[in-house]
Amino acid sequence: MADNSVSGHRKRLKERFAQHGLDGFHEYEVLEILLTYAIPRKDVKPIAKRLLAQFKTLAGVFDAQSQELKNIEGLGNESALFLKLIKAAQTRYLASELAEKPKLDSPKVVKDWLRLKLQDKNIEYFGALFTDQQNRCISSEILFEGTIDRAVVYPRTLIKRTLELDAKGLIIFHNHPAGTAQASEQDIALTKQLIEACHTLDIKLLDHFLLAGTQVLSFQEQGWWPR
Repeated sequence: MADNSVSGHRKRLKERFAQHGLDGFHEYEVLEILLTYAIPRKDVKPIAKRLLAQFKTLAGVFDAQSQELKNIEGLGNESALFLKLIKAAQTRYLASELAEKPKLDSPKVVKDWLRLKLQDKNIEYFGALFTDQQNRCISSEILFEGTIDRAVVYPRTLIKRTLELDAKGLIIFHNHPAGTAQASEQDIALTKQLIEACHTLDIKLLDHFLLAGTQVLSFQEQGWWPR
């Protein structure tokens, strides 16, 4: 009887999604319907609610480390891996969307991609989106890895990679793992140095993005762009 009840509930969740997408779903129900594909023949609502109690939001769940997920009662290796796969697939989806964009003339898709790419990292990364003459993305790459509060950036390496790709424009990015949503003096000085280096080679530095916690901030929008 219990199995039939669980099966009927799962079926109703999937029918709701088929008809209306996730409109009207509670956050625990989003996790619940996902977990039905990873955990067979079991009531997964308590697991979904335990996940939210521990990690507070859907973003918190998807950003959690695998071991943290495995510590949740009822969530084994396979289901923890499945939740990590959801985020990894979305990151790849947004990366492919970047590649297909006619132009990177709006920061939103860049911000969405960066948040998924870097939000759960506990060391500093520095990378770049390389664009062609029409500002279409031709490659997105992490170029430097650092520590909890610093990544050493070598402008020559960045410029060399830009020339290898025959890129005409750049969008650079880095993260602050500690969550400080403010560009440092070093960040602004590096941006100025790269603007000047790119200018001599007729390459345009389009923007610099900083990811801090759940925020992705544009140097252009925040007024941090060097004059």
